[in-house]
This record gives sequence, structure tokens and C-alpha cells, in this order.
Amino acid sequence: MADLSPETKARLHKQLVKLGDMMGDGLHHEADGKWIAKEYKKTLKALGLVKPVKRNITGINERMAQRVKEVVCQKCSFTLEQTRSGSKRAICLACGAKYQLLK
Repeated sequence: MADLSPETKARLHKQLVKLGDMMGDGLHHEADGKWIAKEYKKTLKALGLVKPVKRNITGINERMAQRVKEVVCQKCSFTLEQTRSGSKRAICLACGAKYQLLK
């Protein structure tokens, strides 16, 4: 949590509960309710309750390097290349066909 005063922390928790209740009632699914989900995420972030997403890019890149060596294009039998770092997709260098090599 970023150096928040007790009053600010209490206000944010109260707001978080109020927004959570609104989401529980389904108000964030209505036409003009998109602000509720956005405000909820902002409040979570302000309180420091959001956990960072754990990404395994290096592991994916290593497995994709092996997989690209094993598999060839099904259409033209040419080599495949990973589309971008951390991606589980490959593209054929000759015909441009895309393949999902990992799940």
C-alpha cells in the first residue's frame, strides 16, 4: 500500500464495499454501468490489493523454440517461426499460415 492515511484507507475500503455491492446486484452489466467496474479496479489498485500477473515468457520461448524445430507447415512443409516473444503461435515463413503450437 502506498503510504495512505488511515482516513483515506477507510474511505477507499468503504467505496470498495459499495462498488462490490453494486457489482453483486449486476449494475455493472447495464448500459451505463461500465464505470462501476473501472472504479472498482482503480480502488483495488489504490489500496494495493491487486496481485501482479505472473508471466512465464522465458519458459514459453524455450518450449516454442523446441516446438518450431519439430513442426513444419502443414500446407507447404516450410519452417515455422514464433510470431512474437511470449506467444504460443507460429507463422509459416513461406505461405503465412498461422498455427497454435502450445496451449
